[in-house]
Amino acid sequence: MLFALGFALFFSVLPSDTVSETGSKIGLYVLAAALGPVTVLILRFLADRLRLDRRRFVVIASAGAVTFDGLFVGLWPDVYGHEGADLANVAALILFGLAAILVSDQIVPENSLPRRKGHHS
Repeated sequence: MLFALGFALFFSVLPSDTVSETGSKIGLYVLAAALGPVTVLILRFLADRLRLDRRRFVVIASAGAVTFDGLFVGLWPDVYGHEGADLANVAALILFGLAAILVSDQIVPENSLPRRKGHHS
């Protein structure tokens, strides 16, 4: 949920033309794709510290984040600082980011981070 709040705050400071103009939107999609593997590594690190299954934790954290975003886009869209088509573009970027995280979780090698001793999953 903290990741979702962080991304909501990130989108809230972006000017409208950043989420509406094609060139800058492409840049945001590239950024979302690049952050997918980074997010997976961070979540796996947290999972290890909490002694939880890495893949399950990534899925649960992603589901929590997209639940947050779904609720806030629908009930409190001002959090994202945009409205109308710009808010729809933000929602599309969030969904793309979710897909980047879930795909990255499948393709980033499971042993990309050393495990804590005594943790088997």
